Amino acid sequence: MYLHAGRDTVIREKKIIALLDLDYASQNRDTVDFLRRAEREGRLINVTEELPKAVIVTDDGLVYLTQLSAQTLMGRI
Repeated sequence: MYLHAGRDTVIREKKIIALLDLDYASQNRDTVDFLRRAEREGRLINVTEELPKAVIVTDDGLVYLTQLSAQTLMGRI
């Protein structure tokens, strides 16, 4: 199955290794460092024009920022 992450982006559900609520995740320094490193390395993909609410991490090292809440995404899986 596939998960619609926003805009024209779909992610194969089997590839997802983490789904994080950005409000909670951004309070952790390690998570913020992880997101900064992903951005520096070109692995951060922003699939929203709005304020991102969740982070999806896949097994190929890509990190997606999405406007959909983690709860909404979990409901779709």
